[in-house]
Formats: sequence, structure tokens, C-alpha cells
Amino acid sequence: MNRGKIIQTILFLLISLSCFASESLPLDTLLIRVMNAAEKYNDLVESYSAEVYTRSYVETKEKNFLYKYTHLIPQFVIHDPHNDNALIETISNYRFDYPNNYVQDIKHVSGTISSKKDIESIPFKLININIYGETTNDESFFMPLRFSTAKYYNYQLSKTFTENNKTYYYIHYTPIYENTKLLEGYFIVERGTWRVIFFRGEGVDIFSDFSFEMTMGNEWITNYLPVNLIIYQTTSYLGNKLASRHLANINYNEIELRSITEPERSLNISDFYKIRLDSVPVRSDTAFWNTHRPIPLQAQEKEVLLNYLQSLKEKESDKANGNNLEDPKIAQQLAQRMVMNSSYKYKSVRLGYSGLFNPLMLGYSTRDGLTYRQKLSFNIDLSHNRTVKIDAFAGYMFRRKEFFTDLTTTWNYNPFRLGSASISLGNGNPTYSSLFVDQIQDSLKNKGLSFEDISLFYYKDYYIKLFNTMELTNGLLLQTGIDYHIRKSKNTPTLLRSTNSAIEPIEDMFGTKRSFAPFVRVSWTPRQYYRYEGRQKIYVRSSFPTFKVELSRSFKDILGSTSIFNRVEFDISQNIPIGLMHSFQYHLGAGRFINQKTEYFADFVYFAKNNFPENWNDGLGGVFNLLSRDLYNASDSYIQAHFMYETPFLILKNIPFVSDFADKERIYISQLYTPQIISYTELGYGIGNRYFNAGIFGSFHKTDFRHIGVRAAFEF
Repeated sequence: MNRGKIIQTILFLLISLSCFASESLPLDTLLIRVMNAAEKYNDLVESYSAEVYTRSYVETKEKNFLYKYTHLIPQFVIHDPHNDNALIETISNYRFDYPNNYVQDIKHVSGTISSKKDIESIPFKLININIYGETTNDESFFMPLRFSTAKYYNYQLSKTFTENNKTYYYIHYTPIYENTKLLEGYFIVERGTWRVIFFRGEGVDIFSDFSFEMTMGNEWITNYLPVNLIIYQTTSYLGNKLASRHLANINYNEIELRSITEPERSLNISDFYKIRLDSVPVRSDTAFWNTHRPIPLQAQEKEVLLNYLQSLKEKESDKANGNNLEDPKIAQQLAQRMVMNSSYKYKSVRLGYSGLFNPLMLGYSTRDGLTYRQKLSFNIDLSHNRTVKIDAFAGYMFRRKEFFTDLTTTWNYNPFRLGSASISLGNGNPTYSSLFVDQIQDSLKNKGLSFEDISLFYYKDYYIKLFNTMELTNGLLLQTGIDYHIRKSKNTPTLLRSTNSAIEPIEDMFGTKRSFAPFVRVSWTPRQYYRYEGRQKIYVRSSFPTFKVELSRSFKDILGSTSIFNRVEFDISQNIPIGLMHSFQYHLGAGRFINQKTEYFADFVYFAKNNFPENWNDGLGGVFNLLSRDLYNASDSYIQAHFMYETPFLILKNIPFVSDFADKERIYISQLYTPQIISYTELGYGIGNRYFNAGIFGSFHKTDFRHIGVRAAFEF
């Protein structure tokens, strides 16, 4: 009898262990199933449309006298400069098309703040996070549910639980090192389908830390799409601290799943991600919002809204009594527009101005010193998306005491085919003529990168450029034009310690030189992706290089031209993504002047000194940062190469504070060959984030070290 009970007990234990084992899985097996499912769910939905309700509540925790200037930083943090609390609600129509085209039409806005600037500060992009993707659509974070990103995370199975006869796994993930691209949090997975029903992520940014919680739908068609989203964010800067909570509710109208087989996708990727804010009505009708608000207001939010409505009544009463409170506001707006980019619109005319005291208009480099620039633009809208745009530019280099200007007018007469006609007037870099080339080339061969025994006579350069651009077919652009230069000698030559008394005085040989040079430029990018804004076509990206060829010939005695020469240049560039958020960019070029029958100026287009560069996507790469500008005109031919490797994880990944501050690291290599210089090399290392980029560079002539310098570029 006892033996029978023992056998029953053993059988019971075996059955219990078997049942328990069927519910539990090793972590590695569990992750394999989840990540295999994520690859399938990532491409499951072809398109959907939805109504999205969002509500943002902001509370100022700490502030000082700098708080009232926060609004001067564009799209920095949502806040109310006049109150400690703020509330804003929106209702919008949302549209998604595979693979990553998002359009959000905002239809209604209400709250204590409701300007376009405030709406743009709402983190709408978090709504379109695909938790099954490798990264977010804007590549802000690595998501932890894919095999390709698993190497950046550690995983732990925290618990297993059963609810409604379904088994769920609670998996916690942590980054292997601190970086703004990596998250920390947990997700809950449903056994069998291996879909995620809840996802939480936490991260850090330069001035803030945040977390978001995403709940997936519980109906079969919304099982793989989010229906609710909560974002918590705390922003700390200069002694100020703001806490915000953003709620989003997504109500799907139509969902279309993808077919297994599909035709080749179009190169047209219009509305990759777009928020439409034009003519958004501010709707304060309480009955309307009570009907359309899917998430009831909390008590504190109700109080903030009631206080705001009361303040509006008081302002209307003061205005009716003749009290004018607009003058201080106007003065504040004027001060704001002096220190940041601003835009104005009157009917069909838009005006943009960079701001007289805008710090972003300042620049610095070791070689060129401090620079300052100003930009002014007029844009006149015509019918069928045609425009007339006038861009004015002025810049000053303090170290060289040189002033540069450019005025360009462009008539965009065929936006659908990138057809435009332009005229540009301005002044360029001081330069010297081919009369000095032999002296310079001899010095470069014998003494390296030194002009110590040469007396250079510089010309001021004034130009007029007329050119027309037209797209022949997608990715193939043809540009034709005329490049007319007037070069006037300066009052005195620039003497660089001339030591050769036998050199014949040459001041009397200089006067005004002119060149009249028509040119043809062809640019071709195979399989060029593009999008449209209205009828305006905009190039986006391609998996192939962009090839450029330019041919130019100067004719003598046309409009006083004194030069005869031919110029040919070739350029190729490409940005190659390498895995997740890693990229390799290169820029190769070559040029040559041929058939020079008169004195000429060796001014190339793709190998030229730009005093106010805007290069690649980091503001630093793609040019020589330490090369003396005298050397750009020292040869009638060149071959150049620039390379940049960008990654979020290189050297700084294990340095906590710096890794929180800089989310990109870059390696630069630039190489120049001319028959006289032979070999000039620049090596650089840079870091950056969405606010600034900085780099340190070293230059070498052949095997000799020459210079070291730094450059920084700021942006918002």
C-alpha cells in the first residue's frame, strides 16, 4: 500500500514537472522565437489610416531668470514661458504606407498653448515607433527585438505568468554600455504568437531623460500595432527643470496586410514623414472635446485649463478697458528675432532672416579664425508650385579682414522636373593668376608647402553666373550656363618676405582681367529615390553614387574677356550605410585646365576654398580643413579624395558622461595630389550630436607633419 502511494506521488511530481517545463523556456530559446517573430511582424502591415488623439501636460519643477529665454531655442522643449504649467491637445488623421511613409494631418488643437511652434515640439515621431524594427524610423535608437541589435543588450527573464489561459513572459533588457542610442526597459511577450503586448523603454539625451510605454491592441487586426502610448520626459538645463507627460490614443480605421509577393516598389517615397500644420484651427469648444477626448482629463489638468480660460477672460476685459499689454510682447518678439532664425509670410511672399545676433551665424577654425555671416531670403509663391526665390548672403572673415557677398535669384519654373533658371552676383576669394604658377610650383617642389620667397599679387574676384537646370530623366540633371568673372588687382601686392631682388617688378603688368566661360554640367544618380511636396520634386537618397562631369571653355574678346582656356572636372560621391547607424561616405574628384593660350586663373568648382562651408551632414567632412587657400590655385590639375566613417560606438562608448553627450563619432581621411604637392594628407577625428559637431585635424605633406587644428559647427 505504501509502495502504491509512493508510485502515485512520483507520477504526480513527474506530471507537474512536465507541465511546468512546458510553460517555461530557456532564455536563449525564448529570445530566438521572439526575434524570429519580430522579423515577420516588422513587414506585416502594408498600410493603415487612423485617428490619433494626443495630450501633452508640462509642469515646471525648477526655474531661474533664464527660463523666459527657453523659447529662443527652436524645437527644444515644449513649455509655456508665462506659466509653470501647460496643456495642449490635438486630434489628427494619420496615414501609414509601407515601408516607412507617414503623414499626419493635424485637424484640431486646443489648450493653454497652441501655436505652430508649440505643436512642432510635441514628440509626434514616437508615435510611429515600430517596436519590431531594428531602429526607430529616424534612427534615434536601437530596438532590442532583432538579432542584429541583440549584441548591444543583455536580457533577463524576470517572470512568467498566466492570464486568461495564456502564458506571458516578462523580459528585462539593459544596454551593454551607456549610449544615447541604446534603451533600457522591459517587454511582455505572448507565448505561441510570440508577439509583444507591452513595451517600455528608457533613455537619456543631452539635456533630458525619458521613458515611453507602448500598449499593443488586443484584437486580431491590431495585435501588432500600438493603440496607446505614454511618454514621460524630464528636461534639465541651466538650472531649469521641466517634467512632461504625453499621451496618445490611436483608433484605426483601415488596416491592410502585406501580400507575400509584391511588385518592385516605386522610387517615389513622397511624405516619408510629414506633419501638416497649415491652417490648424484652435478649437476651444468644451462640448466638442468632451465628445472626442478618449482619455479623460485628470484633476490637475482640468485646473490648468480652467485657470487658462479665466486668464483669457481677464485679458479680454483689460483690452475692453483700454489696457494694452501688447507692447512688451512685441518688444520680446523683436528681441527673439534678432538672435534666431525667423520667417514671415504675407499673402504669397515669405521672408526668412538669420538674425543679426544669431550665435549660429558665427564660426571658427584654427586657420581662418572667427567668421560671421548673415542670410536673407524672399520666396514668392506662384501657381502650380512655381516659385521665385531670392537669397542674399554676406560674410566677414575677421582674421583676413575680407568681406564676401552673394545674391542669387532663382525662378523655379518647372518644379515637377526640377526646372529652374538662376542668376548669381557676388564676390569670391582673392586669387592670383597663372603668371605666378611657375614660381609657386618651383617653390613647392624645392621647399615644400612654403611661399616664403614669392611675392604674390592678388586680384579681387567679382562674378555673374547665369545657369539653367533641368531633369532629363529621374536622377539625370543637365545644367548649362555662363560664368563671367571680373578680376581687379588690389592696390598693393601681398608680399610674403620676397628675398630675390632679381625678380622683375610686376605691379605695372596688372589691371582688370575678365573671363567669359560657358559651361555644361551633367549629374547622374542611378535609382534615385525622390518625394513630392505638391508638385515640387525633391531628391532623397540612392544606393548608388552620384556622378558629376563639368566642361567649360573661356572665349576671348566676348564682353571684354582676356582669357582662353578649357576646364574639365569630374566628381563622384556616395553615402553607404553599413549596418545599423554606421555609414561610410566618400567624395572623389579630379580636374584639369587644358589649352591655356592666355593668362588665366586656376579656379576650380569642386576643388575650391569655401570660407563658410556646409558639407556633408556633419558640417565638417568633404573638404580640406587645414589646407592653405593659396594652394587651391597653385596647379592646373588636381586629384582629391575624402572619406568619412561614422559610428555611434567607437572610442567613447565606455566613458559615461561623454557617451551621454556625443552620440556620433567620425574618422576623417582626406588626400590631395597635384604634380607639385605630390601628397597632402589630412587625418581627423570628430564627435557630434544633433546640436553640434566638432573635430580635430592634423595635416601632413608627404611624410612631414605640418599643422594641427580644430573646427566646430553648430546647428538646431
